[in-house]
Amino acid sequence: MLKVTRLLLERAGDERDELARAVRELYATGLITATGGNLSVRIPGSPHLWITPRALFKGDLRPGVMVRIDLQGQSLDKNRSPSSEWRMHCSVYSARPDVGAVIHAHAPYATMLVMSGLPFLPISTEAAFLGEVPRVPFIMPGTQELADAVAVALGAGSAVLLQNHGILVAERSLRRAADQAEVLERTSQIILGCYAVGREPPVIPDEMLAKLREAGKTVG
Repeated sequence: MLKVTRLLLERAGDERDELARAVRELYATGLITATGGNLSVRIPGSPHLWITPRALFKGDLRPGVMVRIDLQGQSLDKNRSPSSEWRMHCSVYSARPDVGAVIHAHAPYATMLVMSGLPFLPISTEAAFLGEVPRVPFIMPGTQELADAVAVALGAGSAVLLQNHGILVAERSLRRAADQAEVLERTSQIILGCYAVGREPPVIPDEMLAKLREAGKTVG
């Protein structure tokens, strides 16, 4: 019985495997911390989603500990609790049927960018693909007020910056969401670096920006 339980935790044979890999990847790159940040993925053909559990170490999270919830946040795995930010995830999925995965990360450079009041700028092709990145003022984490504000700010976009709280990325797949989270973080790092040496970063010209943002919808 112990061996079967261990296998379940190691490999689930469904979306939880990819979810666990993405968590470990983002932890390794520093976008999420030991207990800070949360990921979810929609279960195809189902009104449910898998979400990371509450208060477990992110560096070695296994597929079998993921929590299945409905869009009202009700856990379908009674012995485990979902992330405290389940409301934020559920609000995005409810507002955006096209979204297949959501990542909330405590990304350090993106967090510094929003806390410094500096704008997110289209300084590269990848950043242009990401499009506009709105800001959400600080609202108490885990609340419905924050969840509603994030869904409104996100609109039809891919990402928002959260004041004193990190980022949220919503995309059609978990792979694309993780890629976009990295783009957001790396772009924020470069922008901060330019301002740190007293230079405003040059941006992609307006006449090319619209074309790049349209092209970005088909990338990945």
